[in-house]
Amino acid sequence: MDKKTEESRIAYDKIASEYDTSREGQYTRFHIKELSDTIDLRKNDIVLDVACGNGTLLRELSKRAKIQAYGIDVSKNMIHAAKMRYPNMNFKVKPCYPLEWGDESIDIITVCCAFHHFENPQGFANECKRVLKKSGAVYLADPNFGAALRFFANNLWFPFSKSGDVRVYGQKELEAFFYNAEFNTVQAYRKDKGLFLKAKK
Repeated sequence: MDKKTEESRIAYDKIASEYDTSREGQYTRFHIKELSDTIDLRKNDIVLDVACGNGTLLRELSKRAKIQAYGIDVSKNMIHAAKMRYPNMNFKVKPCYPLEWGDESIDIITVCCAFHHFENPQGFANECKRVLKKSGAVYLADPNFGAALRFFANNLWFPFSKSGDVRVYGQKELEAFFYNAEFNTVQAYRKDKGLFLKAKK
């Protein structure tokens, strides 16, 4: 396991039992709501939530449509919490890269407030292209930092923190990963404290 991924595992193992009331959990609520409101869902879609935490996003999506829900996370304590809360969904302790799914096997991939933890973001985008079905899409939410705050976080904060954060991205940087992975359409937008992206295969 890479250094930052291991830091993420340790950090989220520590807060898993109280995640919903933690600063992290409260911060992600807005992003979860925006994703759950905007993702195009169809009945029986196979949905993979990467870095799923305690399963909250999958729960919200399952309220909108009957889906086949899968969640993966590097934190065993987060996965334990997700399994306890939502026993009818499928949760496993797995890394974000590589994805252990077959080619063209998933309808929708989601990532909520975790992309800035990924040590191989381009590799992840490439994996999304591989495992998504021909009409599939990836939906992503991450922090919306201005240029000055991104510079501070990426150069003066993240290199020394132990929280597993790797890098926060601007809109063009985020879009570039998925254009480089040869998605057909890539759309990103900022809304309040969130940066959101949809990339369709």
